[in-house]
Amino acid sequence: MFKETGGFGDQAIATLNTNTISAEDMGVAGHYYVLCKDKNGNVKWEEKFPNLVVAVGKQLMLDTLLRTSGTYTTVGPFLGLIGNSTTYAASDTMTSKTWTEYVNYTVGGSAVRGTAVFSASTSTGTTPSNVTTSPASSITYTITGAGGTVYGCFLVTGTGAVSTQSSTAGVLYSEGNFSSSKVVTSGDTLAVTYSTTATS
Repeated sequence: MFKETGGFGDQAIATLNTNTISAEDMGVAGHYYVLCKDKNGNVKWEEKFPNLVVAVGKQLMLDTLLRTSGTYTTVGPFLGLIGNSTTYAASDTMTSKTWTEYVNYTVGGSAVRGTAVFSASTSTGTTPSNVTTSPASSITYTITGAGGTVYGCFLVTGTGAVSTQSSTAGVLYSEGNFSSSKVVTSGDTLAVTYSTTATS
């Protein structure tokens, strides 16, 4: 079997005096399979062959999923903060995850998750190797109450009460830890920028 593999990478940069990057890598594989039979149903030939996901195809994928003008995302997506150390799994969902959300913050004066506003994705490079990136604007989180410790970030998309802190609604898109936990106090601000990249 011959199949094309593509790479995906996500990163969130949270700024609190220093920049911290949490990266996730994901691969995608695909191929065409064609089976030819004669009029009696006998197999004449079959073939599997690779495919090239072109730049505009990657842009369509990212823009459809992550932008509010896309066909899937009607609100959000939303970026939240993680409040405990944990190990992440590819099978994690908003209802099965083992981390808890850090909620001592406001965004724009309201106690809600930050809305990740993605720009239209762009591509660089030439085929067969090109890179498609979809960046979001920075979100500022103002720490409230007693402060605490922040361990990482997550991105959730979908419909319903997805912007509500501690809500388990929506589809978990990404999650990641800082290189080390960060202590925050009331009045601190965290500027979080998220981007996702598709490569081949």
